[in-house]
Amino acid sequence: MGKLYLKEIFFLFISSLVLMCSAAEREYFHHDWRNLTWEEARKHCQVCFKELITVTPENIKIVSQNLTSGSWVGLRKNFSSTDNSSMSWSRWADGEPLIFQNWYPGWPVFKSSSEKTFCSCNCPETTATTTTSFTSFTEFTSPDETSFTTDVTDQTVTDYTGLRESIQYSQPTTAAPTMPALAECVRSPMLSPDDPETTTNYIEDSCVAMLSFGAWVEKSCAELLPFICYDDRFFGRATVTNTTSESAILTWLPGPGDIDHYRVEVTVDEEPKPFRTNNYTYDLVNLSAGTHYSVKVFPVKCRRDLDPQETAFYTTPNKVENLSITDVTEASVYLSWNKPAGNVDFYLIEVQGGEQIQSITEGKEVGSLTPGNLYTFTVLSGVRDNSTWSEGTIITGYTKPGKVSHLKVSGNTMNSLLLNWERPEGSATGFRVMAMTDSNHVAFDKNVTQTEVTVTPLPEGTEITLSVTALTADNTLEGDSVTVVNYTAPGPISNLTLVTTSNSLTATWNSSAGTASSFIIELQLDGKHVDTIHNLTEPRKHFDGLKAAANYTVIVHTFSGHIIGRPVERSEFTKLLSPTNAKRISSDKHQITFQWSVPENIAKVSYSVRIHASFWGYDYSHVVANKTNHTFNGLKSGTNYTFEVRIEANGERSSPAVASHCTDAEEREISLSMLCSSTESLLCDKNTTRDDVFAQLHEHFNELLGDNVFWKLEKQETESKGTQEA
Repeated sequence: MGKLYLKEIFFLFISSLVLMCSAAEREYFHHDWRNLTWEEARKHCQVCFKELITVTPENIKIVSQNLTSGSWVGLRKNFSSTDNSSMSWSRWADGEPLIFQNWYPGWPVFKSSSEKTFCSCNCPETTATTTTSFTSFTEFTSPDETSFTTDVTDQTVTDYTGLRESIQYSQPTTAAPTMPALAECVRSPMLSPDDPETTTNYIEDSCVAMLSFGAWVEKSCAELLPFICYDDRFFGRATVTNTTSESAILTWLPGPGDIDHYRVEVTVDEEPKPFRTNNYTYDLVNLSAGTHYSVKVFPVKCRRDLDPQETAFYTTPNKVENLSITDVTEASVYLSWNKPAGNVDFYLIEVQGGEQIQSITEGKEVGSLTPGNLYTFTVLSGVRDNSTWSEGTIITGYTKPGKVSHLKVSGNTMNSLLLNWERPEGSATGFRVMAMTDSNHVAFDKNVTQTEVTVTPLPEGTEITLSVTALTADNTLEGDSVTVVNYTAPGPISNLTLVTTSNSLTATWNSSAGTASSFIIELQLDGKHVDTIHNLTEPRKHFDGLKAAANYTVIVHTFSGHIIGRPVERSEFTKLLSPTNAKRISSDKHQITFQWSVPENIAKVSYSVRIHASFWGYDYSHVVANKTNHTFNGLKSGTNYTFEVRIEANGERSSPAVASHCTDAEEREISLSMLCSSTESLLCDKNTTRDDVFAQLHEHFNELLGDNVFWKLEKQETESKGTQEA
């Protein structure tokens, strides 16, 4: 073989962790039931599979788990005489480069020379290092072929292992360390010293066999051994064309390599029916309409089924029969039909305008239609996956004319109503308008083309039922009537009379010709709403708890249904009440402030205040609003003033609340001297006579001043020639 140089050895043992091999999804097949030479094994793999196995870091563990004996793999020292002998072990049988090795210790074996090379490993040292010699292999094989598959992505394995085989080999002179399935160390070539020992295990034409634990050894390529083939998983796709209710054309892709034939399995209702052909197409006939078929096409190679090409399809269902329209409304129709022969999973209804509706029964209501329009309906039979449809069955029909919308009554008078509405969707050439009284008397019946009409003459204050019906263009269908109930206006009341007290009001009136079914009476205070009474049947109403001195307005309406007649109103004041608790709250020499209390439940009123002093002839009046006190200024000191306060409303005044008070006095002393003279001697000297004089003087001042002004009389006696001062 020649010398192996350092650079060649380095290439030979390059780490598998650096270079990765990419390949398609592969299946691996153990042939441990027959032994062949390496060449024979390779030819068998190339014919029935793809090639002898290429071992990679990704598949070695899975492949070795299913080995029972040493087996050929796709690695050979030299594939032909044209190979460069210095580049041995450089590629696999399928042409892939050698990027991974897992030699058993001592392998491969090189020729002895004066200058040898050996491999240095940077793995941890073992306790013993020896040279192992293999003397012989004894193999036991099973008659059945073993195959398994592996997925490169997840390395899941399906193993169909037959009888195992054993490998016996001679024990080495000393115990050799056990190597793992995947080598962990990286070898580096080194020059060895001269070794006169001749290599006894050297094989000139050697091929690689993988032992059951994954390690590699050299064997003569002519030796008979089991072998491992691989094949790329075949992926193909079958297609179905020209599908009808009874037939279809099946086509598929050719399988890889020399295919013996194709086995076609057509499955319906879980019952497969096999067919055999050498073509790439097959006519499927005598099928059932609307039925699901599953098809598998297996390429058969060397009596082995490759992965099937699969497809599934439905035959075309048959069209429905006896399609008809029933139960027509303005927005829907009901379609019914008979189930066709064969299988149907559901039906599809196509409505003019693009809407599609599904049904699982032989009948369906189609809604959301426009009233009065002509529609075309198409019904198709379908299969579950919507892949194929039957021929459509077609029918046409009208919907009912629609109802008018926004029917309104306005302009209610005592003998007429104004009726208007909007046209319905779809077609309508005219409208029928009817009016009936509450006694079922037809008061109005007329066909019109416009959407507004005055309904007259009608009775006063009466319930009227009005209806409008849309008419179609050909008058074959008539829409549903739209009805509204309304009332003509009632006449007004007469002779409204109001009687009041300080806290109540009674209203009475007369009804006009008895046309009103009820009355509505509204009570207002100074133009603001206080109360409203509905459905009053008697022409009289009494209100309690009102405010005194308040201007109340009563408005009475006649009422018929929901129509209110012309109102009649009248206003009246409630009676006045007097203020209370008038009193002085502050005063000085020239002013007094008086305060008073307002009666409970009284309206907003004005107050007339008056102050007067009879002594001075003083009298002053003033109107006060929005307060309950008043200050009088510019008064005289020491004067008693009388205060009066009254409520004013509606030109009337209540009785007064009265209070009196005296301004603070500004005191001054006035001395009076009296000279007593008498015809009787010594009469003035009597004390009793002087007291009587003082009393008479006090009485005189009291009559003159009274309590109108402040005054006080005191006496001081001075006995000096009969004179008395007061």
